[in-house]
Amino acid sequence: MNIDAIDVHGCWDSDEFQFFATQSAGRSGGLLSIWDANIFEVREVIKSNHFLITIGDWEGIPRDTIVANVYGPHDPVEKKRLWEELLHWKKERPGTWVLFGDFNTVRRRDERINSQFCPSSAFYFNRFISEAGLHDIRMGGSRYTYFCQTNIKLSKLDKFLVCSNFINAFPSTSVTALPRELSDHSPIMLQTSSPDFGKTPFRLFNSWLDREGFEAVVKKAWGEFKGYGAPDMYMMAKLKYLKNGIKIWRATDQPKEVIELQ
Repeated sequence: MNIDAIDVHGCWDSDEFQFFATQSAGRSGGLLSIWDANIFEVREVIKSNHFLITIGDWEGIPRDTIVANVYGPHDPVEKKRLWEELLHWKKERPGTWVLFGDFNTVRRRDERINSQFCPSSAFYFNRFISEAGLHDIRMGGSRYTYFCQTNIKLSKLDKFLVCSNFINAFPSTSVTALPRELSDHSPIMLQTSSPDFGKTPFRLFNSWLDREGFEAVVKKAWGEFKGYGAPDMYMMAKLKYLKNGIKIWRATDQPKEVIELQ
């Protein structure tokens, strides 16, 4: 990766940013970290062939924030050496740790499909996570983050690992694997807060989906509704109309359900 040839500004939606990058070695490696200069003030950078660590003050976090951008090697011996090195820095630099990237290994056998699972690599990776006191946040959106067209190989290689300090500061943290486009890897996104869409429009039980007449009621209410106004108000009125249709249906279906259970 030629750093000078990268259009970093094209990756950011404003001029308020800073970045640091490392050169690639052949076809492997090459890391780029970009951050909002108004939120994250970096004081120190630690780099190697397989990680890029930025240390500084993150707005809203009382202690040092250490962000590690990781690219795991393919060789099992080098992977073990990488975990040892990261564990060393984790102990040397106390604070709020966030590690992310392509770790090039999986934790369990079910995180691979049509590709070889290496028990020893998984063992050392899991041991590193445990000894470093890190948490592997459950990922939504997609179960796998890497797709290889040859033999349809799927693997969960990309993830976020965070320390307890981060979890305590942001208890609603979530991770989502976004759809792939140009890359064979899915972008992964960490969010520190849950979106609040307000009060649930109405209660819906999964068992209703199997009840006779439910699908017809939903289609009828959704199709015959006529409304006006701003999109959000229109949708609210449409959901209310649907709710009333389901209430009328439940008034006649619930007695049937009681009889069936007797």
